[in-house]
Amino acid sequence: MPQLAGRVAAVLAAAALAGCGISDTGARPAGPPAQGGLSEAGDRLLRVYFVTPQGTWPVSRPAPAGDRLQPAMDALLAGPTAAERARGLITQVPAAAGPIRAKPARGRVELRVPWLVSTLPPQAVSQLVCTAAAARGDGTIVDVFEPVAADEPWPVKCDENGTAVPARQGAS
Repeated sequence: MPQLAGRVAAVLAAAALAGCGISDTGARPAGPPAQGGLSEAGDRLLRVYFVTPQGTWPVSRPAPAGDRLQPAMDALLAGPTAAERARGLITQVPAAAGPIRAKPARGRVELRVPWLVSTLPPQAVSQLVCTAAAARGDGTIVDVFEPVAADEPWPVKCDENGTAVPARQGAS
């Protein structure tokens, strides 16, 4: 029995000295840092707001080259894709009775809509305002112009919850 214990000890010692059979290679360069990332991808995306049972929800869409404001509004009017509808996204924005025009104006967005804002569901207003604001940068004030009061806008912005809220007077 002592011979068996000695042999077991010798085998264990040899195994410990051998390690796992992989020799140390030292430090090796890992290559260049990763390219791409969110900042570049985010520059090529539209953020369009649709509706879920929990409220508005942004989705990303490929953006064309150039200004993204009007393409974002056009994507909103086109509604959710089949894949987005399968995930439960809908729109509260009614079919347009005329064009929706969006353009940058004095550090804000000028949004001309064919509806009376007071007749739209609140989530539709949030979809319009948040989509327009996202195309220009978070925190952008959106001046919404209605057909009957074409010279008196409703200054609103998109809050962190994706809801249109009144903008402070004099803010830019």
